[in-house]
Amino acid sequence: MKLIEWARAKLSLHPSALRGAGGALTILGWTLAVASFLVLAVPDLAWERALGVGAGIAMAIAAALLVLGLIWLLRRGPLRFWWGALLTASMLAISFGIVISPKGFAILLVAVLVSTGMLGGGLAMLRANGSTRARVIATWVGAVGVVSLATMILLPGWNTHDDRTWQPQTAIPLDLPNPGAKGSLTVHALTYGSGQDLHRAEYGAKADLVTEPVDGSHLIEGWSGPAGWTRTRYWGFDATHLPLQGRVWFPDGDGAFPLVLMVHGNHNMEDFSDSGYAYLGELFASRGIIAVSVDENFLNSSFTDLLGGFDGGLKKENDARGWLLLEHLRQWRQWNLDPQNRFFGKVDLDHVALIGHSRGGEAVAIAALFNRLPFFPDDARVKFDYGFNLRGVIAVAPSDAQYEPRGRPTELDGVSYLVIQGSHDGDVQSFMGSAQYSRTLFDDCERCFKAGIYIDAANHGQFNTGWGRDDLGGMWGRMLNLTTIMDPAAQRRVAEAVFGAFMEVVLHERDEYRAFFANPATGLVWLGSDVQFVNEYAAADEVPLANFEEDDDLTTGSSPGVRLVAVDLARWYEILVGLKWFDLDSEVALVGWNRTDDKVVPELRFDIADATIPSGALSFSLAMSDKSPLEEDATWTPPKSIDFHVEVADRDGHDASVVLSSVQSLYAPIKVTTRKFAVLDGVDPSEPVFQRYTIPFDRFPGVDPTRLASIRFRFDVTPAGALYLDDVAAAPR
Repeated sequence: MKLIEWARAKLSLHPSALRGAGGALTILGWTLAVASFLVLAVPDLAWERALGVGAGIAMAIAAALLVLGLIWLLRRGPLRFWWGALLTASMLAISFGIVISPKGFAILLVAVLVSTGMLGGGLAMLRANGSTRARVIATWVGAVGVVSLATMILLPGWNTHDDRTWQPQTAIPLDLPNPGAKGSLTVHALTYGSGQDLHRAEYGAKADLVTEPVDGSHLIEGWSGPAGWTRTRYWGFDATHLPLQGRVWFPDGDGAFPLVLMVHGNHNMEDFSDSGYAYLGELFASRGIIAVSVDENFLNSSFTDLLGGFDGGLKKENDARGWLLLEHLRQWRQWNLDPQNRFFGKVDLDHVALIGHSRGGEAVAIAALFNRLPFFPDDARVKFDYGFNLRGVIAVAPSDAQYEPRGRPTELDGVSYLVIQGSHDGDVQSFMGSAQYSRTLFDDCERCFKAGIYIDAANHGQFNTGWGRDDLGGMWGRMLNLTTIMDPAAQRRVAEAVFGAFMEVVLHERDEYRAFFANPATGLVWLGSDVQFVNEYAAADEVPLANFEEDDDLTTGSSPGVRLVAVDLARWYEILVGLKWFDLDSEVALVGWNRTDDKVVPELRFDIADATIPSGALSFSLAMSDKSPLEEDATWTPPKSIDFHVEVADRDGHDASVVLSSVQSLYAPIKVTTRKFAVLDGVDPSEPVFQRYTIPFDRFPGVDPTRLASIRFRFDVTPAGALYLDDVAAAPR
């Protein structure tokens, strides 16, 4: 009220000013309400879909009548002003507030209220009382503010990408065909489904194969109440009758062909996601693999979930997503054994892989876990009897820990794992799949490997042709900066090359493509010469020297006879690394140094006493830390890159060293603001992403790698810095 009194004194405010300001704010709030409804309740303005959910329309009409009634009751002077401000603030919170930081929302709210109020009030004053210099200036300031805010919201973004110095690891290009190029086989396509789908003929009357539903009610929470009723009304079934539906691409020929299932993640359930992986299906089929894009749209979110309140809709349904994949595999096993089915004897169920995107990326890891279990971990009434020969799992920008069996993180074992993430992901902003990477073990698989690839400028949605550049959808997406995202064709070219190479290894057993995952620079021509990335890799045949998961003793190595020794380090301790969201689920060593004496070189040494280790190569993972090497130093600025020497010595007294930058410099983490302004982003601009380094022992001349005595990281190049170190290992040739 003091603000109004001040403005009244300065501008000679007439009651019409408050009415004008209130009217402008009311119009803005109502416009935001209508726009939010249109983009949330009616995906792609497909009215026929929204009409299938009659309760959503009824809810919108009721809300509209309520708003109009309140506007009529509170149409007078100050009441109208405060009502307009409240309506605008509420609509801003719904339209944008969920996806931006609290500080950013507060700034946006104040800017909108002040600009709109000044414009509306100023125009009303000019009309009622004529112009004065103060009133004209106030009106113009309000107009400029409104236009600026509208421009910010309507523009797709602007170039804020921080071009960094980056060179890939040194590598000899692989002399292999591009695994992302179409193969020579003719591709056929069909669909299978319930035969009764209400919205898609390809799963309804035009389905080539008809399947029986499965009961998923024991794995799904939240399919109940008003929101559950509208979900059932829309789809025509509930959780007890979930359909098995998918799009199939298969090669011409007798087979038997390996099988890969692909599954989408959460999206508007009325905006179907399963067709967005056709480019991958056609690629795999042309290269001799049966590919299926699985339909799980009925587990996705909807505008009508709001009928259950802000907590409405399905809850922690990723266990059901993973379980459904196994039910699809069960269906394929039946078809493969059925002489009357067109796929009789054509499916190589000894070579099966899964690909999942977003929540689907977590679901494929859950499916791999359930595949080995006799019962559902959270309810033993649900029996499992799958046991498929699952060779590989790919997670694309996955969520993590949305479902946890018995409240514990999902662990993988006995399967190769690949995770890919974009730095400009506006939805899953944190590299959550790196935590699942850390929890992937090789106890039951001698040929397995795991790999992680972090692609600079890739977003969340462009891996699916239907999702596109807007990772949030609706009004929320207006806060995203879409200009800095890489070209969609380039992003999918990366996916084709990376996923194609993975399938060559795990399904076609072409081990020569493994080198691409150890160092993707060997296939840079497949990815695109301008693609920048950070990569991780580990294989079952590597022998760990120090993975920092052993015990509380900092000097303990991971293999017998390995001890760690620090010399003149400013920091050295084991830490659980934090990501933008959650943590890495892996203990690593934080190593910091501040070299002040030229006579003493800080180092971390690994002494190897009477230990037999592979003699092929030394490998380790690094990520630069922004922590100061000194305990308290608010002025610390991390270097743009870190360099040091890696030295090895044998038991005969021979030693040699390699400078890290001769392999690849250690760069600072990629910093990204996915929202249009940094103040709008509610997460840190960067997080530790580990880079895998591999140095063949033959790069250390004169040293006998079969008689290693020590490995030293000598911090003698960059004067001061801090880094995270993990997974120091020796690999065979």
